Amino acid sequence: MNLRNVISITRKELKGYFDGPTAYIVLVVFLLLWEYLFFRSAFLVGEASLRILFDILPWLLIFLVPAVTMGSISQERGEGTLEFLLTHPLRDHELLAGKFLAAMIFTAIALLFVFPLAASFEIFGEPDWGVVLGQYLGGLFMAAVLVSLGIFVSSLFRSQIASLMTGVALAFFLVIMGFEFVTASLPMTLASLFERLSLLSHFSSTARGVLDLRDLWYYLSAAAVFLGLAYLQLMRRRFGNRRSVYRSYRLGVALFIGIAVLTNVVGARIPGRVDLTRDRIYTLGDATRRVLSGLDDVVNITLFASDRLPAQLKPVLREVKDTLRDYETLGRGNVVVSVKDPGKDPRAAGEAAAMGVSEVRFNVIGEGEFKVKTGYLGLAVSYAGESEAIPFIEDTSDLEYQLTSFIRQLTVKEKPKIAFLAGHGEKNLYSDYRIFSGELDKQFQVETVSLDEEGSTLPEGTRVVVVAGPTQRIGEEARSAVRDFLSRGGSALFLIDTVKVSPGTLTAYPNRESFADFLHPYGVTVEEDIVYDLRANETVRFGGGVVSYLLPYPFWARVFGVEDSTSPIARRVGSILLPWAATVDLDTERLKEKGLDAEVLLTTSGFGGRQVGSFSISPGGAPPGEALGEQVMAVSLSDRQRGTRIVVVGDSDFLLDRFTRNTPENIVFGLEALSWLGQEDSIAGLRIKQRVRRKLLFQSPVQAAMVKYGNMAAAVLVPAGFGALRLIRRRRLRRFSYGERS
Repeated sequence: MNLRNVISITRKELKGYFDGPTAYIVLVVFLLLWEYLFFRSAFLVGEASLRILFDILPWLLIFLVPAVTMGSISQERGEGTLEFLLTHPLRDHELLAGKFLAAMIFTAIALLFVFPLAASFEIFGEPDWGVVLGQYLGGLFMAAVLVSLGIFVSSLFRSQIASLMTGVALAFFLVIMGFEFVTASLPMTLASLFERLSLLSHFSSTARGVLDLRDLWYYLSAAAVFLGLAYLQLMRRRFGNRRSVYRSYRLGVALFIGIAVLTNVVGARIPGRVDLTRDRIYTLGDATRRVLSGLDDVVNITLFASDRLPAQLKPVLREVKDTLRDYETLGRGNVVVSVKDPGKDPRAAGEAAAMGVSEVRFNVIGEGEFKVKTGYLGLAVSYAGESEAIPFIEDTSDLEYQLTSFIRQLTVKEKPKIAFLAGHGEKNLYSDYRIFSGELDKQFQVETVSLDEEGSTLPEGTRVVVVAGPTQRIGEEARSAVRDFLSRGGSALFLIDTVKVSPGTLTAYPNRESFADFLHPYGVTVEEDIVYDLRANETVRFGGGVVSYLLPYPFWARVFGVEDSTSPIARRVGSILLPWAATVDLDTERLKEKGLDAEVLLTTSGFGGRQVGSFSISPGGAPPGEALGEQVMAVSLSDRQRGTRIVVVGDSDFLLDRFTRNTPENIVFGLEALSWLGQEDSIAGLRIKQRVRRKLLFQSPVQAAMVKYGNMAAAVLVPAGFGALRLIRRRRLRRFSYGERS
């Protein structure tokens, strides 16, 4: 291949794009529509993420790319310049390569507007730039396939309009061919082939921030197939009268297509990927590696999966298999993975039922109606005659946490003991904290204790005592037992509610028996107030029945781990939700007297404030906007000599089921705190590796408007301005004669 010829064709095509107004109009319309659809819901979600932007991208590319490529060959044929080009010392594949590169450069320029958008989000949040890079590369790879398809379609027609309409239709089919309503009525083999060849499934995988060898090969082979078909069309024009020569080219292209399809089907089993995400969320974490390296016997993991699963579960199955392969590799012979299909093997079905994995019903769309199908997608971890199971894997966001916690639960013989104080109106471990309790059981031995009788002590072997929101007087016997426990090097988690809240009337009043006074000698004061945050808060649904509405609720504050903290609790938790919480103050003099080192764990944003006394906490009552600043919400204390550790949080409601169900970060904070207090390695951070919410925090609506309209204005003004300058320059050049221009 003559590289100079390829560059010449590329320059010719780019000049054709940018020397007329059409390309600029297409570019402006594409960018304006893309960003408009994104900003319709971007701020409602409130995340510093471009996920919604790239969810929209495939549906816009199926129109943009055919518009760019519709004249690649058809215009040359219609104007009679194709033969002129090919009679020059220019090979057919050089012509195709030049046109392909030109269309890709044009599309890459359009997608570059992603980075200014991400940079504007960086000012008010923390987007994961590894994910942004993966999304951009995924968009480029998808465009490469569609560009090659568009060039092939353009080689079939003389009319650009016919090329455009056919290109849009074929691009649309290539995107949706893996959807359930397409594959539902197909034979299983053909349906599986369609799902693996769907462009959207591979794009979705790359846009997560993962460069997978299988996806890269798909993009490369698909682009090569369509360019090969376009090349075959040119060969047909060149050797139309020499059928034997043309047949040899046709046979070669057919063999290449067959190899490409076969390698994409067989290659689905070949691992190999690069995790671009900042926290390497798709790579097994250090906690998992420590657990697997400590195994002294074989752990068996059995995946029960049906062949015919709905299309939306195919990526889940692929990710599960990849994760299990990583476990097997790191297990070094102590982790054995097997895959079974209970739908085909009655023995496997009985094994699945015995281990707690049952058949699940799926609603799928086929032949214009909903159908009910059944299948398996679950797994079981077994060790020494015991097993734990995930009955159904709907997504893989916490799969690593589940697997590692199961392995640890089955293989660790002695778990640290945690005692929850009871009998004084505290939160009940088995009714209020059911979800949190279930997670604790995987890592700790948990029990409730009452210390009201004289001479009562905590159970032998207790590492941590938890006092969770008492509302009744805790007697001197219990206080003395906890005090003695701490003096001997024990640890404690205090979740203190200094203010009671009535959810029915949305009023707040002091809780005089909060146990906050117990902490005064340790240099900690939990104030009788409720914190609000005018920027970092949750949107809550109020009302009921027919009429309900969503409102930002400042009294449910989103609080953040201190970035420069040396505490592993603060470092590993990005943010959590604290509803109706109180501030925590530190007395440095008393801390010195006690020999305690203190560290702030959680604070509000810079727009936090405090309400004191009896007051309404209804959404309609606007909190004052004066005296705002970061409010301290949680602290840790440690005594290096005795080994005592204490964590204090001004709230106990954040671990209630109603909050942990929708905010798994709260569970992670609780587990991280107890792991640090019990001086145990924590696996809690694995739970939300893929669920980290990077919030957008605007100081005023004006800033949000600036981000929105600034990016949309740039999407219009930059291409339009560049186009106007270029067109004006060309018009000026036309006014000169050849001699004057020289």
